Amino acid sequence: MKHTCLRAALPTLSRSNGALFATMVLVTVVQIGLWLVFPAIDNENHLLECLQALCLALACSVHGQKAWNEPDRDSLRFLIHAGLSALMFGFLLRELEIREMGQAPAWSVLEKSLRVLELLVLLRLLVFFVPRARAVLANVRAIVGMRVTIITVTGGLFMVAGWPFDKKVIHALPEMISELLEEVFELDGYLLLFLAAMADTSAAARIKLRVPKVR
Repeated sequence: MKHTCLRAALPTLSRSNGALFATMVLVTVVQIGLWLVFPAIDNENHLLECLQALCLALACSVHGQKAWNEPDRDSLRFLIHAGLSALMFGFLLRELEIREMGQAPAWSVLEKSLRVLELLVLLRLLVFFVPRARAVLANVRAIVGMRVTIITVTGGLFMVAGWPFDKKVIHALPEMISELLEEVFELDGYLLLFLAAMADTSAAARIKLRVPKVR
């Protein structure tokens, strides 16, 4: 029952700007509050990074499930979810750093294998996209205005906002504060990427990207 309520609440949350804003403020405050009590949570492979990986894994899974369940492979909805699922998978591999999870050579082999898989998926998507590129460009205004696009781009901006703190660009800021803000902005961004995956894309299902038949 609780699982069903949660699945119903998340799409509702993604439809409300106010609810999204309140959620991000709450999540940010909670992160900083936890850090004040447990300063180690922003260390490598600690709580904040584990939550970041979880959000990316969920975003990848939700987009992938929606693409898999889309009956019309020529719809814009399929392309959006398939493309974003592959993108989230790439972000997840970047965040996990699998080769550093252990000393055994198997970890390095696993990471390389997953990166090859990611490359193959991206190449397959490119082959799928190229003949439909003109149809996608013709609908770019509709794509930009979709909730899934807006929330995904906003999540990306949060990720970018963490970059100056990662590179210690602001020299006057203590290193421990820079490290915290990097992780906070990244977790906020990845959470938005997950919430974007929950957005309603039924309008995209009505946009067809059929490739013209060659006579």
